[in-house]
Formats: sequence, C-alpha cells, structure tokens
Amino acid sequence: MSFLKNKITIIMMISILIIISIFTFSIINKPKKPAVQDIKKSDVQKYSLDITGKTDTSAGFQKMVDSYPSGSTIELPEGIYTFNNTIKLKDGIKLIGEADVVIKGTGKNTLFNLGNNNSFQGIEFQSCGTALSITHKKGLKVSNCRFTNKIDFAAINYSGATDSLITNSFFYDIRKYGVLIDNDSSNITIDNNKFDNAKVFGGYEKEQISGHVYSLNGSKIKVTNNILKNSGGQGVIFAYNSTTGKGTTDSLASNNQCEGNGQEGATIYGGSKKVTSSNSLIGNTCKNNRFNQIEIWESNNNIVKDNVVEESVAGVGNLGAICLFHTTGTTVTGNKVLSAQNNGIEITAGSYKCIITDNTIQNTNGKNDTNSVQKGNGILLDSNGKSQPQYITIKNNKISSSGESIAKSGIYSTSNTNQNNKIDSNSITGFKIGLHEYARMTIAK
Repeated sequence: MSFLKNKITIIMMISILIIISIFTFSIINKPKKPAVQDIKKSDVQKYSLDITGKTDTSAGFQKMVDSYPSGSTIELPEGIYTFNNTIKLKDGIKLIGEADVVIKGTGKNTLFNLGNNNSFQGIEFQSCGTALSITHKKGLKVSNCRFTNKIDFAAINYSGATDSLITNSFFYDIRKYGVLIDNDSSNITIDNNKFDNAKVFGGYEKEQISGHVYSLNGSKIKVTNNILKNSGGQGVIFAYNSTTGKGTTDSLASNNQCEGNGQEGATIYGGSKKVTSSNSLIGNTCKNNRFNQIEIWESNNNIVKDNVVEESVAGVGNLGAICLFHTTGTTVTGNKVLSAQNNGIEITAGSYKCIITDNTIQNTNGKNDTNSVQKGNGILLDSNGKSQPQYITIKNNKISSSGESIAKSGIYSTSNTNQNNKIDSNSITGFKIGLHEYARMTIAK
C-alpha cells in the first residue's frame, strides 16, 4: 500500500514539473512587442534630420523609419520636418508627435504612402498635395492630428483600403477633399473631427466638386459626430465613381454638424444607374448650406431620419430643404425643417414608393416667392421635367408657420391625376391652402 502511495506521489511530482517547464518555456519564448523608439534631439544627427524646416529632410527621415522593425512606435521630437519627396512606411510603424511636430511638403507632393496598420498621433501635416495615401492596405489609425495650410488635393486618400479610424483631428484649408474614399474601400470610421475653412462656401462664388468627406466608392463608411463647415462642395457625400461605375453602399452619416458648405450639407448620389444605395443620414444638423440641406439624388433605399435642417439666411436653398430626386424606396421620417427658403420637402423626378412620415416642417418660402405655385410649399410633389412621383406615402407630418400665414400650400402637387399616392393624417396650419386639390387628386382611388 505504501509502495502505491509513493508511486502516485512520484507521478504527481513529475506532472507538476512538466507543467512548470511548459509554462516557463511559453514565457521565455513569448513574442516581445517592439519598444517605443524615442528619437531624442541628440539622435537627430544620426539620421541627418533637419528639424528646423529649412531644408528637405525626407531622405534622412526615410532612413530613420527604415531602421526600425515592423510594429515599432517612433516618437518624434518637436520640430518642423520638410519633405520634398514621399516617405514609404512599412507595416505596423506608428508615428507620435511629442509636441509641435509639423511635417510639410512642397505644396503638391504626397507626404506618406502607407503600409498596413500604420498610426499617426499628435502630428500636423501642411502644404502638400496629399498628406496620407493608403492603397489596398488596412488598419490606418489617425488621432489628434492636424491637416492645415493649403493641402491641395486630399488630406487622407483611401483607395481600396479597409479597417481604418480617423478621430479627434482637425482639418483646415483643404482645397479639394478632406477625406477621399474610393475603389471598394470599406469599414472606415471618421468620428469626432472638425473640418473647416476660413470662409463660408470655402470662399467660392460657385459650387465646387469637392467635400470634407467624399466617398466615391465603398461600403460601411461611418461618418459620425463631426463638424463639417465651409467646404467648397458637400459636407459629406456618399457618391459614385463615374469611371468605374461603382458607388457607396451600407454607409452612415450621423450626428454631424454640416454648415456653410458650397453644395449640400449631406448628399447621397448614385448617378443615372443608381449604383449608390442603402445608406443612412441620421441625426445630422444641416444649416445654411448653399443648395439643398439634405439631398437624395438618383439613389434607392435610403433612410433620412431625425435630422434638423435650417435655411435661415438669404442666398441659400434650392429645390427643398430636404430633396428627393428620382429615388425609390427612401424613407424620410422624424426630421425637423426649421426654415426653408423654398419648399420644406421636395419629392421629384419620378421618385417612387417613398415614405414621408412624422416630420415637422416650419416656415417655408423664405424667399417670399409670389409667382410660382410650386415654390415655397411645405411638401411638393413635382415631375421636374422627368415624371411625376408615384406611390408616395405622406402621413402624420406637422406642417406650420410660426409667423404670418404663408401664401402657399401645405402639400402641393404639379400633377392633378391619380399617382397612387397616400396622403392622410397630416396637420397643416399657417398656410393659405392646406392640402391642395391637385395633391388630393394624386391620392390612390
């Protein structure tokens, strides 16, 4: 019996020793994370870096980043780094600015071509064509950075890139695109940033092809909690690439402030083939942008929900504060139109099976139009030279004026024939005419 006990004890001790050995081996051989590389001022000479900004230091900077393994975090000392050329980053390199780190270009060059999983934190980029270019790579993270001072094309240019986050950064004096997204990019989040320019409409007298966040082609793009002011084009646009024929899908713009932009505050645009679809504009504030505050243009199955729009100054506004142009299956619900220079909501150009419910529309016809019955109404149904909207549901909307009675209609249609629309349970006050007889004639019999 004692022999059996001793045998069991020996077996247990051997087992414990094996477990300890395995555990020790795993600790010893566990991959080590690269240490943070703190480039001290005393080390600047080693890499021939000019941190005064007076001469081109791109060759030295390239040599410096190439000397570190993938996954390294490099802290840059305070200074101005001038690049005449483009720096290429290997995978996993992370650049952090200690304080007042400025990287500037020649006005036309690209500052960085990126690998996978690069990060930038606390750095200011200036005077270049494009600051960060990422093509068919993933994992870019940008936080607490600044993009300023005459960036000619794009602060950040995504082409076929995925899984990226831009947050808590500042974009100013961007001449074309703040963030440009194209070529099947996906899973890109742009959150809690400020985009601005010195003048309303970017200082342009005419609208520009540009925008703070401009998605030509991609999916699952999230633009959230940003300030988007004074672009020459849109604040945010989910659009399409006319060359590739591809658009933007399954994307969201929410809780953004879009003000003073040279085209719309927020736009979804798919072209004649409607290749952009199934996107959402939710909870945004769009105020005094040059044209429609929110626009769905040739794009199907979108959601426009809980936005606040306002056209309170002269010289802004176009068809409607919220405009639906040739769209099918789009829902507009819970929005507040505080004021409109023309119509509150315009549904036009053959839009089909759209739902307009539970919106509040106030104070339309800010331009005081007295000549055109199709201008200045609460809700307008109009062909716009294409075809009449059909199978439109307009229900439970509150349409009113906070001042004098508006000499327009709460709901008006340029058609006076059956278009199979459903119009009921709307509250209309403060308009000369509530539900116009023409709009009534479009209701399904």
